Amino acid sequence: MIVTAAALGGVAPWSRWQFIGMYGVIEGASGLANVISPNIWRLPVAELQTSARTDVKLAASALILPHWGGLARFVAGLVCLALAAWQEGLGLASAALIPFAFALAWWILALSAVLAWAGVIRPDIDVVQFIVRWGRQDNELPPISIGASVLQFLLSIATIPAVKLLSPSVLYQPEIGPSADALLVTLAVSAALAALVYVLWSGRIEVKAPAEQQREAEEQS
Repeated sequence: MIVTAAALGGVAPWSRWQFIGMYGVIEGASGLANVISPNIWRLPVAELQTSARTDVKLAASALILPHWGGLARFVAGLVCLALAAWQEGLGLASAALIPFAFALAWWILALSAVLAWAGVIRPDIDVVQFIVRWGRQDNELPPISIGASVLQFLLSIATIPAVKLLSPSVLYQPEIGPSADALLVTLAVSAALAALVYVLWSGRIEVKAPAEQQREAEEQS
């Protein structure tokens, strides 16, 4: 990430350790979200693979099936944050990193839900599946959502646009920790995204998923 940023003109006015701290925040939030976000990303695939009598829901029973691999990414983010804190110091503002990271994790889940809604509406456009032919044998790869794939790509490069667009004061006071304005904006955007998800999925938000959708989710968890 540092080499890529340097190739694009460097990370100034951020220092290298400040950049690593920003990367840690985004990586940690992504890791938290990734415990359940794969379940959201599969909703368009579930819509295509379940029968016509099953309407895929944004259902808690299917979404909370954990993918513990996301915690590895979360731990990697924590390590980066710890290294940045060791260099930049800790203070009262550092306590705000917890709600800040959870809010960013919610951003990822909410954006995933928005893209999943579009994919569920038109799975014929959003879902693709590749067949690899090796010799005389065809191997079908698992179907994927284009929207989810684009979001995952954008998340993987999000740190570089962040340091290009934002001042270090967003995350350093000068000790590591979000500014009050940054925290308030993050929470406000989180509320707006929650409202958007509710409006888009209105009528499809349930506690328990339809039986066919639940079976499909459990097979993939």
